[in-house]
Amino acid sequence: MHSYRTHVYDLYVAAVGKAAPVAVAYGECLQHDPKSEEFSTVLAEFQALRNELERAFDALDHVFPADVKWLGGARRHLGWSRYWIDKERHPRGWGSDPQTIIEHDLPAAMDAFNTWYETASQIDGDYTERLREFRSSAQINSAHREAWAIFKTQATLLFDLSDDLDGYKLVDRLFGDEQSAVSTLTAKERRGYRELMKGLYTLYRNPVSHNDSDPNPAVTDAVTTLIGTCLARITPPEELIPTDC
Repeated sequence: MHSYRTHVYDLYVAAVGKAAPVAVAYGECLQHDPKSEEFSTVLAEFQALRNELERAFDALDHVFPADVKWLGGARRHLGWSRYWIDKERHPRGWGSDPQTIIEHDLPAAMDAFNTWYETASQIDGDYTERLREFRSSAQINSAHREAWAIFKTQATLLFDLSDDLDGYKLVDRLFGDEQSAVSTLTAKERRGYRELMKGLYTLYRNPVSHNDSDPNPAVTDAVTTLIGTCLARITPPEELIPTDC
């Protein structure tokens, strides 16, 4: 599964990969007299690489959400190369712009995107942080199992339910038509979450818990996101713990 966030990261990595050769080509330009024939050759190579970087910026800009603005500085810094190197043929005038693109502009872009993504995702912050250590060390199976443990523990604590509740019984207690523990959802919403969570227990929790098998990483991402979304949905706003992902 190629998620939206993965797609953005892929395009970001591609842009970083295009920016480094531009910086190297700029260094080559600095080694030659702008009036020399050699400069014309390295300039053409530089221009081709710069154009590739601009296309990488276009691709990244196309998938960024409208309210995340980031390309202004990067395009401005890259655009100055057309003035100083192409038009004025004075390479040193471009100064530190290539380093700024790599060290500041692109990282700032991803910081802005990550902030937007985490805010828009509405995933419980504590839940996200507890799974992060497993994901960062490629412990996919552990992340999958931990997600269910967190859901069970937090749900029972939130609504002062018995520790013995789990699986279908927990889901029915949380979202059942009668004596539902979650009072902040409509009847339709409770029914939807009840069916969703029972389906996830049947298809993805029980097979991993009862068998010595590793879950599909893409499926784990999808399932843990749904669990976290459900947990955030039933958690009172004052109980949510923000995350700085």
